[in-house]
Amino acid sequence: MFHFIMADSGGLGGLFSALGLNWQAFFLDLAAFLITAYVVGKYVFPPLNKALEAKQGELEAATRLENEAAKKLDSAAQQASKVVSEARGAADEVLATARSDAAAQLESARAKAIEQGERLVAEAREQLSRDVLAARRELKGEAAKLVASATEAVLGEKLDNAADGKLIERSLEAK
Repeated sequence: MFHFIMADSGGLGGLFSALGLNWQAFFLDLAAFLITAYVVGKYVFPPLNKALEAKQGELEAATRLENEAAKKLDSAAQQASKVVSEARGAADEVLATARSDAAAQLESARAKAIEQGERLVAEAREQLSRDVLAARRELKGEAAKLVASATEAVLGEKLDNAADGKLIERSLEAK
């Protein structure tokens, strides 16, 4: 069919003129395009490809570093969480120890207070017993004097100390 078109219109030039094209300008444009394509393919695309490959390598390295950093961040976060957890455990342990020590000290203070109170009560009882004994001795002495005075008043004569003592002892033993 191409051959038929060329035969009817007077060759290749007839086809171009039927389309409204100048065949010489077409071939010059085609030659300029091919030369430009060759120059671009030879001198522009290789450095451009190298630059793109370098950028792609940089992007891959950055992505790899980002992934490593994310892993390190996760690891650090886990480690920080573990340290915080251990610190909380240690703090809880210290608080428990402090509470038990405080309870033990409180109990010890209570025991000492009770012991001191009991000791003071015992000392007071001993002092009271001594005071009662002293009061009894004093009472006996005064009772002896009263008996001696009553005896002198009844007998009408003064007895000597030996006779007074015997008389007093007999009267105290009778009670």
